[in-house]
Amino acid sequence: MLCRLGAIVALIVAVMVPQRVSAEASTVRVAKQFGVGYMQYMVMQELKLIEKHAKAAGLDITTEWATFRSSDVMNDALISSSVDFVSLGVPGIITIWSKTRGTTIEVKGVLGLNVAPLMLLTRDSAIKSLKDFKDDHRIALPAVKVSNQAIILQMAAAREFGDAKWNALDHLTVSMSHPDATAAMLGGAAEITANFSSPPFQYRQLKSPTIHRVLNSTELFDEPLSFNVIATTAKFRSDNPKLYAAFIAAMKEATGIINADKRKGAEIYLKVTGEKTPIDEVMEVLADPDIQFNTKLGGIRAFVAFMGKTGTLKNPPADWKDMFFPEAFAGN
Repeated sequence: MLCRLGAIVALIVAVMVPQRVSAEASTVRVAKQFGVGYMQYMVMQELKLIEKHAKAAGLDITTEWATFRSSDVMNDALISSSVDFVSLGVPGIITIWSKTRGTTIEVKGVLGLNVAPLMLLTRDSAIKSLKDFKDDHRIALPAVKVSNQAIILQMAAAREFGDAKWNALDHLTVSMSHPDATAAMLGGAAEITANFSSPPFQYRQLKSPTIHRVLNSTELFDEPLSFNVIATTAKFRSDNPKLYAAFIAAMKEATGIINADKRKGAEIYLKVTGEKTPIDEVMEVLADPDIQFNTKLGGIRAFVAFMGKTGTLKNPPADWKDMFFPEAFAGN
């Protein structure tokens, strides 16, 4: 009888005592790509800014950093819960949002990541426009059919050849990381005729007298284009509200640090990446007025409209802003 009474009392206490809320994650995993467009990440990593803002919120966390070739690989990592925050090209966020909408791991954008021109360069002097590409030419870009560069090439093809031939150059494209493509353009693999790249790699290539520009992304948009979009899952955001807010605060602090002192940002970038590029060369890149460090969103509507028209986006949003968490528009 006493044992039964004790069990009943224990059950009543268990019901009456408030249950502990699940603790937030103790580790946050962040993925970036190659280039100065990810300089905020390098500043966040070197100065431990996520840890700083998490500690202010009462969290003791560590940050794990990974570098990926392109959005398609990051999408897979995010869906498999291998990372928590990713940096995607605009088509990348559109694609993963469309695939995960309404699911338990729905992916949305958190912030924009910078503004930067993307340039199609070639080392073939005979190529002056898109019409000059032949079937034996190869165009290297971060990821075929899904990267910023891949969709912008399709937009340019539609403008050059007509809407019905928007994919006229797709068969020439190959996936290649920016560092590998730069090596190929500057004397490596002979099969690479052109490269649709990003800063600082495109500027490094243009220093060669054998390389010239065919296309600049600024020609296709009527507003500054988001170089990347930071994304996470709705589950991570709801399970880790303090850590989520700490990440945003860290990103905005890193952005402010770079805009206040670009040379400091360049020094940190070179230290974290281990690149051997002279700092003055990085500063030349940062001097381009078309490169802007901010967290604003731009060009999203144009991508959604184009991908919806071509059928590469099967379930376009009623409003492109539906693909982003509210924080993406706060203070921007």
